[in-house]
Amino acid sequence: MSQDKDRKVLLLFISFLIIYLLPGIYGHTPWKQDENYSFGIIQTMYETGNWLVPTNAGEPFMEKPPLYYWVATLTSKLLSGILPLYDAARSASLLFSVINFSFFILLTRRVLQSKNFYDYRIWVIFAIYISVPGILRHSHDMFTDVALVAGTTVALYGLVGIILQQKVATSALWLCLGTTATLLSKGIFIPGVLWITLFACPVLLTQCRTKAFWQPCLFAGIAALVLILPWPVMLYLQHPDLFIVWFWDNNIGRFLGFSVPVLGAHAKFIRIPEAMVLFAFPVGILSVFYTLRHPIKRLTDAHNVVIILFPVLGIIFLQMSASSRALYLLPFIAPMAILAGKLFIDFPPRTLKYLASFSAGLWSVAILLTWGIYLFKISEYQSHWLSFLDKWLPQNYQLYLLWLPLIFALAITLLWFCRNTLFPHMNQAMQAALNWGLGVTITWGVVFSLLVGWIDYSKGYESVFTDLRHQLGGKYHDTDCMASYSLNESEAPMLYYFTGILHQPQETLSKPERCHWLIILSDDIQPPPEGMSLFWYGNRPGEKKNNLIVYQADN
Repeated sequence: MSQDKDRKVLLLFISFLIIYLLPGIYGHTPWKQDENYSFGIIQTMYETGNWLVPTNAGEPFMEKPPLYYWVATLTSKLLSGILPLYDAARSASLLFSVINFSFFILLTRRVLQSKNFYDYRIWVIFAIYISVPGILRHSHDMFTDVALVAGTTVALYGLVGIILQQKVATSALWLCLGTTATLLSKGIFIPGVLWITLFACPVLLTQCRTKAFWQPCLFAGIAALVLILPWPVMLYLQHPDLFIVWFWDNNIGRFLGFSVPVLGAHAKFIRIPEAMVLFAFPVGILSVFYTLRHPIKRLTDAHNVVIILFPVLGIIFLQMSASSRALYLLPFIAPMAILAGKLFIDFPPRTLKYLASFSAGLWSVAILLTWGIYLFKISEYQSHWLSFLDKWLPQNYQLYLLWLPLIFALAITLLWFCRNTLFPHMNQAMQAALNWGLGVTITWGVVFSLLVGWIDYSKGYESVFTDLRHQLGGKYHDTDCMASYSLNESEAPMLYYFTGILHQPQETLSKPERCHWLIILSDDIQPPPEGMSLFWYGNRPGEKKNNLIVYQADN
């Protein structure tokens, strides 16, 4: 009987992952900011076979290690004949997100000491986790943080297992693999916080002062070093200058601040607290309340110590860092979600009832509104009613009816409105969590099934660079080259992908010495440099700044 229940739970979990992950991962070109340079690196690896140095549109890009790019290059090679190259590459995000969500379930079960997978508490917590705006948005992105989050969840699962002495050998293996993935995905910050958490555990727990704890941890650490070191050692031996840029500037320099003026992402005092409230809503707020209720008791509980200590230390270090973005909070959301879920389950029945009703109403309206926008857009009565969207979605885009996305959107909409029939007899905590988590998921799925082409038209670079390619037809020859000035890490790889032109950067706005063409990025249409004429300019639809301008030499 329990095996039958486990199989049903597994089937529901797989079905959910399909509904949650496929819309948004597939069907659109790379979007600014992180997807563009990530795709540029992946395309370069795909075409050149250079797996050592991440290179974006001809320029070394040493901000992050290459694990995600390696996996995305492999998925590109496997799927590029079936999917566009960018969708094939973004399949790596599908893989890492599946790993993250699977190990989140395992981690939650281990922390809760659940005997089976149909414990409703696991799924209440999971519903809260997947509805966090940061997780929802970035689980679909083509960038390294997807691998970082997955590696963190795997490592936490292993560390909690070692503390609880559950499947110690495999727990040590997961700690090793998770540590390796975090460092090779983003750098030393998250593995540093993870292992500081590990070393702090013996201060709080007597059971962590024994050989039974330290032996598997030592094994995991040594094995992780064996897996980690080949890439930075080879990088140092072959390109010591690039190793310094990666390790010193992008890791140490970002934290201490000496490289931030050049690399950007200046820290603001309120950025991380603000992200806790908005980016990590609602788990950031709820996890703080849960921890503060009985802090000493929580920190001396073997089941809770890691999932409390890891995010607390992480937030402290992020506040200390000279560089910060909201997405730096991503690896800490999983443990915070477990803490938040524990508090959520204990909400008064009346509160849970109100939350369930509010969620049902809110997401029903959002889903129906999305359908209304879609139906107006594909009809002839679109301009007047949808003008309020023009700031985000340009009205000059023609939306076409595509049957497969339409059928998918209809199916998941039907699932939403039939949820109480399909999932009857739920307790109030599960009902409230289901209404919120499923509502978020279905709304996202409907938007990114029906409107993804329109969103891509606004956020992607295909239309602008396709226009440039057409204008260059017959004028730009194979022997030509195009210099660039102030062309950013996002625009350069899109220029290469859509036009086949690999830019050659220069430091001044002047006529290039060798090339007959010059492309620049500027908010204003700059007068042509001496000896050149304005050839073309454009930008993404609806964008008033960030103009792409091309000049042609007069002779």
